[in-house]
Order: sequence, then structure tokens, then C-alpha cells
Amino acid sequence: MKKILKNAYVLMSADAEIKKMDILIENGIIIEIEENIENEDNTVELIDLKDKLILPGFINTHTHLAMSLFRGIGDDLTLKEWLFDVMFPREELLTDELTYYGSLISTMEMLSKGTTTIVDMYLFMNGTAEAVKDLGVRAYLTRGLGYDNDEGWKRRIDETIELFEKYHNKYNIKVGFGPHAPYTCPMNKLEEIAELTEKYDTFATIHLYEAKHERDMYSFEDLEKTGLFKNNVIAAHCVHVDDKDMKILARNEITVAHNPSSNLKLGNGIAPIIKMLEHEINVTLGTDGAASNNTLNLWEEMRLAALLQKSYGPEKFKTEEALRMVWENGGYALNEKIGRIEEGYKADFAVIDINNIEFYPVDLNRLKSHIVYSAPSNRVYATMVNGEWVYYNGEFPKLKENNYYEKFHELYTNLENKIKEKE
Repeated sequence: MKKILKNAYVLMSADAEIKKMDILIENGIIIEIEENIENEDNTVELIDLKDKLILPGFINTHTHLAMSLFRGIGDDLTLKEWLFDVMFPREELLTDELTYYGSLISTMEMLSKGTTTIVDMYLFMNGTAEAVKDLGVRAYLTRGLGYDNDEGWKRRIDETIELFEKYHNKYNIKVGFGPHAPYTCPMNKLEEIAELTEKYDTFATIHLYEAKHERDMYSFEDLEKTGLFKNNVIAAHCVHVDDKDMKILARNEITVAHNPSSNLKLGNGIAPIIKMLEHEINVTLGTDGAASNNTLNLWEEMRLAALLQKSYGPEKFKTEEALRMVWENGGYALNEKIGRIEEGYKADFAVIDINNIEFYPVDLNRLKSHIVYSAPSNRVYATMVNGEWVYYNGEFPKLKENNYYEKFHELYTNLENKIKEKE
């Protein structure tokens, strides 16, 4: 059925002007954007969004959904301590049921804050795939890959291929390859990933130079030689890249997923985003997982990213650049018609209520600034993916289950009890 979103203000892209327009949607695609679109045959669903502002849906290019199970532990540790001492022992106990409920809670949090697309890397991804399917979010999923022995590596690759065959290009899901990092995947295994990514014509995502000590472990020249960079790759973090690294990222058209909160919380530093932009690197934003952030709020990431870069000079990082990082740059990274409100693009929107004190003065010339610097995410009124409401005024219309909080807490408690028994 066709829908017309009426009487709302619309910001079509980071560089556009805010105007009052109607949006006609059919089969999940934006068909028309004009003032006062008429319902000529009376078969169209009319949705009145007075006092609302429609934005492109936010795109989170790096997270680990099921890590909501681990929110609030390991808060004051380095990356190495956090990963090896706290996370890995817990991850050994994960199951598809645990990742389902962990991913469900994380996705609900993101949808309530206007995120419409998620790039995820983690374990037991069947559980995650079912969670994102049930909620209706657009998701790019990868099974995290690390090498311990040939048998374990083969099992993880097989799991990825099974995930691909079951979910790729279905339920708003795409599946790619997720080598965790060069310090957990040797170069010869990254060569294998490069070949598989090309064979399945999909994407890959990997953690690169998140912590400073990684510079002593591998080089971007070695990574380039594996062939991985010939594919569509999203490189998470890249906090400690230098000019030589940035030239390699730029010439291979690698997207960087910037995670400012996680980078700071784990003591890894501030990524040189302004220099990356000078090298014409496509920079996007991610929240990382709830265990290292601890919120999954792209509004906060956008604001923090902008403020951190303005520390080098307030004129060096514009409001529009922050908006591009959560919108168009993500669409470009994923080769999808998302991140803009434009005819022919997918109807993925965040709808915010501007009849609130944080948006005063309600001046169309100032609303972009309000979005980046003063708008709280709890003013998101609704979130739409593919022309369907996935969050609407506090509710999740596609979610049939209603005891998810109780089930999540039960599973979390059992998991932590098992950890205590091991200790």
C-alpha cells in the first residue's frame, strides 16, 4: 500500500535546506517529494506528522549487538585487559539464544534513537539474524573470525557461509565476512577472506589500529598485499593511522568506521578524522558494542565526533560533515540507496518531534545545529525502514514477543552465574 507522510519538515541530506514537504512511499521506495501531494484515488494511507522533522535514517557502521549482555563490566580497563580478561571468557559461554536476546535489546535501543541500518560483527550470528529480522531493521551481519587452529578456522568459515546462504538478501539482511583483526587473523587467513569476499560478491569489516601497540604487530602494506582491500571493506577504529596508512586507505577506497566513545572509554585515543577527510577517505560513525561504549546512541557519537575534531580549530569540522558521517557516507559505504531522502531511495527515516524545548528557537536555519549539538535522542518519535514503522511512539510494531526484558534478564543472570563458577 502507498503511504503519504504529510505536514512534516524534511531534511533530505546533510547539505540540503529544511523544507515543509510531503513524501509518497510505495513498496518501501520514495516515489515523490513535493508540497501538498494529493491522495487522488483515496487508496493511500495518510500519516499526519505535524510538528515533526523527517531525517534520513541513521547508519551505524560498527557494533557488536549481543554485547548488551556485557554492558557495565570492565569499565576501567585497557583494551587488552577488557578483551582478554573480561570479554573472551564470557563469549565462550554464548549461545544463539543469548545472542538473540542480547541483539534484540540492542536493536530496540538503536531503533528508538532513529538508527535504521546496522553493521554487526559477533558470534552465534543466527541468534542476531533472527533478532534483526523480528524487529525489521536493515542489517549487515558478519560472523567474527579468528584463527586458533585449522579445525576452528574451518568451522567459523562454514558458519559464515551457512549464515550467508540462509539470510543474505532476505529480511533486509546482507551477510559478509568479519575477520576480527590482523592480530587474531594471520595474513594468510586474510588472503583467504579476500578470496571469499570476492567469490560471494559481498563486503568485509575488520578492526584496524584500534590500540597503539597494534602498530608493532602488522602494517597496512602487509594488509594491502593480502588482497582484502580490493573488496568493499569497512575498517573499524583506525585510531593510530599515519599519513602512509591513510594513503593506502584512500587509494583502496576503504571506509573508516569512527567510534569516538569506545576509543576514549578504552583509552585508545582520538582518531585523526580531519586528516582522513583531507585524504578523501569515506568516514562513517559506529557505536561499537554496549560493553565498550556503553550506549548505542549515534546522536551522542555524532556530537562527540564533531566536538573532538573542533579541538583542532572550530572551523575545521562543519556541522554538515557530522551529518554526512551518519547518513550519506554510510549509504556510500554499503552501496545502498540509503542515507538520503530522495526519489528512488529506500524509505528509511528517523522522525523527530521538534515541539520540544531542545529545539527552541524553532528556526529552520538553526535546526541542523540543533540536530548535531542539542537534540537528545529521546525526541525520536518514530523510525521507518523500507516504508514500514519499526519504532513508533514508544512501541515496536513488528515485535510479537512481550516478555523480552524478563527473558533477557534471566539469561544474563544465568550467564554471570556460570562465570562466577568458573572463577
